[in-house]
Amino acid sequence: MAVVALAAHSAEPGSTADSTAQSHPAEVTIPNTRRLEFTSSVNGHRYTLSVALPFEPPTSKGYGVLYVLDGYWYFASAAEIVRAPERAPGIVVVGIGYPDDATYAKNVLAQRGPISRALQNLPPIRSSPYFERMYDLSLPTSDQSLVAFAHQGFPKWQPKNFGGLDDFLKTIERDVKPRVAALVPVDPSNEVIWGHSFGGYAVLHALFVEPNAFRAFLIASPAIHWDEKKVLADQKGFATAVESGVASPRVLVTVGGMESTPPDDLTWRMVDNGRELVAWLKSLHGTDRYVVGDYAVFNGSNHVFAPWPALAHGVAFAFPNSGILRDPKGKGEAVSEPKH
Repeated sequence: MAVVALAAHSAEPGSTADSTAQSHPAEVTIPNTRRLEFTSSVNGHRYTLSVALPFEPPTSKGYGVLYVLDGYWYFASAAEIVRAPERAPGIVVVGIGYPDDATYAKNVLAQRGPISRALQNLPPIRSSPYFERMYDLSLPTSDQSLVAFAHQGFPKWQPKNFGGLDDFLKTIERDVKPRVAALVPVDPSNEVIWGHSFGGYAVLHALFVEPNAFRAFLIASPAIHWDEKKVLADQKGFATAVESGVASPRVLVTVGGMESTPPDDLTWRMVDNGRELVAWLKSLHGTDRYVVGDYAVFNGSNHVFAPWPALAHGVAFAFPNSGILRDPKGKGEAVSEPKH
């Protein structure tokens, strides 16, 4: 995505040149970014990568990389978080998302609908990613769980709308990472993945089944409750990998303090599920490189607003070797849990 430099207008206010400039303003762009589109060699689906390049030259090992799921929502925030003074210099941010052309959006909605009431007033290019992410960021889901979800006020979606997560993770390995490495020098030992909600669910699954695919796994508000906690099915294999020294990832779990249980469904338990997950992760005895951050609960944040403190906290945890937000031990800043 190129940045266009606009020449300053020397015309007086009210002149034709000034009027034209005001009636046709330029779009805002993010400096030093690139946009790539491709079709997955794994599932045949189309994706868009938004890539923010560092202003600093790479080290001899190359740049570290932060992969951000739901990039159409969080890429810009993540890019500026790593670029802020002394935060995480030398880190490439890769937002993984979907094309925004009208034909693509129309086809997605026709295949994946119906649309929930919350999305009905959005243009197709804004609502279609919601459906694609449900497929890409979930494991196969039982019809029984979808019926229960519909009883909470959501449309009755079909099982075919879910279950693409393993292929999506393969797409990251086979298609996304090579494209980023072809763009800039990358340090494969310093790659991090972040996701929120279903994205957090996806990162948690990746941690369990691909614990060496990334150096750090940033799990924000994971939907652990989804489909009777199926995402926890691979815990045993992960525990074996950690305790045998085969895998030694850094792991951080965050949540908003207001992500309480919906009154009509006692299975969500967002805050408690996260707390139990962190306690279990900490109970594993791995190498010194296996690090589980303290459970970060952001007081006053609900599910909608929790991603932004989760991003900032996650960057501080994942890239601890520089910047003013790190303590001497390389852990993120302390965040207190709400009192019960």
